Amino acid sequence: MPDAKDVILKHIAAVNDRDSNAEPWAADAELVAPGGQASGRDDVIGFLGVFHEAFPDLRLEIKQLLTDGPAAAAEGTIVGTHDGVLHTPNGDVAPTGRAVELRWAAVYVTDGDTLKSEHLFFDQMDFLGQLGLLPD
Repeated sequence: MPDAKDVILKHIAAVNDRDSNAEPWAADAELVAPGGQASGRDDVIGFLGVFHEAFPDLRLEIKQLLTDGPAAAAEGTIVGTHDGVLHTPNGDVAPTGRAVELRWAAVYVTDGDTLKSEHLFFDQMDFLGQLGLLPD
């Protein structure tokens, strides 16, 4: 039976490979992130797809992954170039062509070989600043 580490690494690989079919999200999964949340496998994959569209070269890199039974916590960097439209609750952001490199952390809950929840954290001001979207 897969452990939490296996499930999280499968999720990271699926994000990096843009392979939603390989995602281990459970049917009743939840994702909570700055700027939004999603419930259910299809909505979670759709939420992640927004970032794939905006950052076609998006990569998640793990620096540290800790597990305890079905729970896990990870930290790393998100890297990518804003070459696509970023759809936000406040409207669309046209591509800036800027590269971003953000630190992120997440807390996960797994169930067997599925990912039940992810609570993702990153600095939104750093993100907006790297995109050149903050006032001078």
